[in-house]
Formats: sequence, C-alpha cells, structure tokens
Amino acid sequence: MIDFALVSGFILGAIVSIIVISNPISTSAVFVSLTEGMKRKDKVEIAKRSVKFSLVILVFFALTGFYLFQLFGFSIGAFRIAGGILLFTMAVHMMNHKQRHTEATELDYNEISLMPLSVPFTAGPGTIVTVVLLSSEALNMMSTVGFMSGLLSVFGVYAGILTVVVISYLMMVNSQRIDDIVKEGGRHVITRLMGLLVMAIAIQFMINGVIDIIPDLIAAAV
Repeated sequence: MIDFALVSGFILGAIVSIIVISNPISTSAVFVSLTEGMKRKDKVEIAKRSVKFSLVILVFFALTGFYLFQLFGFSIGAFRIAGGILLFTMAVHMMNHKQRHTEATELDYNEISLMPLSVPFTAGPGTIVTVVLLSSEALNMMSTVGFMSGLLSVFGVYAGILTVVVISYLMMVNSQRIDDIVKEGGRHVITRLMGLLVMAIAIQFMINGVIDIIPDLIAAAV
C-alpha cells in the first residue's frame, strides 16, 4: 500500500530542496559575466552543455549514493549530520553573499560549461550532498514504509534533478533579461532568502541524522 501523503510530501520537499540549494539565480548571474559579448547561439550551446554535465553528475551520485555508504562503512545518520553541517556553512555563505565577477576572457569558452557553470554551481557540493541524502532516504523508505512508496520517492529525487536542470537552462539562456529585471540588489536579496531556506534544510538533515544514530549510541552504551 502506498502512503500518498508521505510520498507526495517527500517528492515536493526533494524538488524544492534541490532547486533552493542549487540556486539557479547565482548560476545565471555568473553566466551573464562569463558569456558577455558572445553570440546568442554560443550562449545557448554553452547552457546546453552545462546542464548535460550537471544532469550526468547528479544522476551518478543519486545512483551511487547508497553504495558509497556501504563502501566506506558509514551510516546514513552520520552522512546526514556531515551533509547538514556542509549545507549549514553554505547557507551562512549565501546569507553573507558578496558578488564576485569573473572575466570571460580568463576562461576558454569550451571549458566554462563544465567549470564553473556545472561544477560548482548547478551541480555543486551542496547539491550533490542533497541528492545523495535524498536518494538514500528514499531507498530506506522501501524497507521502512513500503516498497512502492520508496520507489515513487526515488523517482521524486530524479524529478527534482530534472527540474533543477531545466530551470537552470531556462535561466541561463534568458539570463540577461533576468539580470536586467532583478539587478544586483535583487540577486542579493534572493540569494539571502535561499540561504535561510538552505539553513533550515541543513538543520533538519542534522536532526534526522541524530535521530538515526541514537539507537546505535544507546546499544553501544548498554
């Protein structure tokens, strides 16, 4: 039996978490700086390459996240706590955000689609950690909640990845228009608001991690 309320909540939370932590607004702002003076067709091509790289990277970690736990011998709870700490530091950085400008002439146009547009922006460390945590949680639901509920939750993680990739692409190809509307002050406000959301997500990850390891700590103490 499928717990539709739990699954729908997980899927919605997964999509929102991945989008917020990836922060397409920042990616589009960097895209404007790196592609200044380029023809539109070149910008579109770079955006396409960037999201392809991001899709491959995030799907890879979504598929291998659970096995990474087994390979290195650490628990989901420990990774949740570590991931929450990482996301918390990212949130602090986002809330104290200062715009950095990178000259497009310093980079090869054939390389910027991977670095920095894909890594560390769209598929940065925070997004990767989030994808690994969410996919592992969804797999865990197969045994704790029900196989079908867990399976649908897994699909929800991939829906979140696909959603953030599509949004990132649309924002990059329309980055100049967006930049003209929100301007630098607007980008800073949006980034700080996203930082607050990321901080809340990070704290929840840490709480879940502590809850996960409490039985092990009690067992070890006894």
